[in-house]
Order: sequence, then C-alpha cells, then structure tokens
Amino acid sequence: MGFFNWAAPAFGHFADRWSPESIEEIVGWLAPYLGEQKRILDVGGGTGALARRLSQSADAQVTVLDPTPEMLRYIPTDGPIKGVVGTAEAIPFPDDSFDAVIVTDAFHHFRDQPGAVREFRRVVRKGGGVLVVELDPTGLVMRSIALGEKLLGEPGAFFTPDAMCEFMKTHGIAGNCAAIRGVSYRFVGTVR
Repeated sequence: MGFFNWAAPAFGHFADRWSPESIEEIVGWLAPYLGEQKRILDVGGGTGALARRLSQSADAQVTVLDPTPEMLRYIPTDGPIKGVVGTAEAIPFPDDSFDAVIVTDAFHHFRDQPGAVREFRRVVRKGGGVLVVELDPTGLVMRSIALGEKLLGEPGAFFTPDAMCEFMKTHGIAGNCAAIRGVSYRFVGTVR
C-alpha cells in the first residue's frame, strides 16, 4: 500500500467526487438491505468521502475500513463515521456486524479477492447486501490503467462485469452487474 501512504493528502483533498445523483443512486441500491440500525461497512473507503455522504443521505452508521492510516486521518473523529485500520481479507469485526458492505474502486486492489468475499459474507448478516463499484477492464484506457497499477506494485486484478457476477455467485453472493457511467459498473448482491 505504499502508493496510498504517500498519496493520502491528494485523496484527502480530491476524494469527494460523488454527485448528489450518484449518492442517491448508491443509497437506492443499498436501501433494500438496510435494517433498523442501517449499518454499512465501506471497505477500502480511504478518506471517508463517500461514507460521509452515505451517512447523511441514508441516515446510516458507516464504518470505513482501510489499510492505510494516512487515509483514515481525514475522517473527523467527532462525527457519525468511524474509521478502522484493517484489510478486506481480515475484517476486524464479529460475524453479522453489518447490513451491507460497499466497495468502490477498490476491489481490484485486494490481494486475496476470494478471502475478501469470504469476509464480506461473514460480517454481513444473512440477507444483507454487497455493493461493488468497479472499473470495467475492457478497452485501451482501462488496460493502460491496469498496467500502470501493476507498475506501482498494486495487484490490478480487474474483473469484467460478467466475470464479477460469476465470481461473486461462486463465493456465495448472488446478484447482478450493470454498467453505470463511463468505464464503471456495479455489482449488487445478497449474502446467502
């Protein structure tokens, strides 16, 4: 995670790229899974920019899990968002702690993707949701980005939408994928 250690100030300054429309879209995808407590885990959530917006819009308790303490320093300690140092492959919470997990533009960074999905299934209650927003690796621009990430020492393990749906289904989270905007797509699935 060396890149994210030194890039944290840039992410802290520029990470809030979420429009009100995109936040409402995300809240809509998560809404069917949110129980009374509305507990969301934002895995790889960095500076908490998305978590702050989700907390407000969904009136939810959002916990940001990120392996980079430098990123988590941008989360205010006096607000409704909680930042926790940890990895997707070893989530430091008990079973059934959350109604939903969200991962935005980070799944391709996980070094043990099957292990991460096992952890999602463990910490999300049965019938809860998993939302992954990722970049579709098809096309020249995305192949260049994947190569750049590998040169920076990142795994860059991107899935096409069809491959993501099959991967999640194989690991116990049935759902569907759909293109959203630009080169992004979303997977929304239910923990069985």
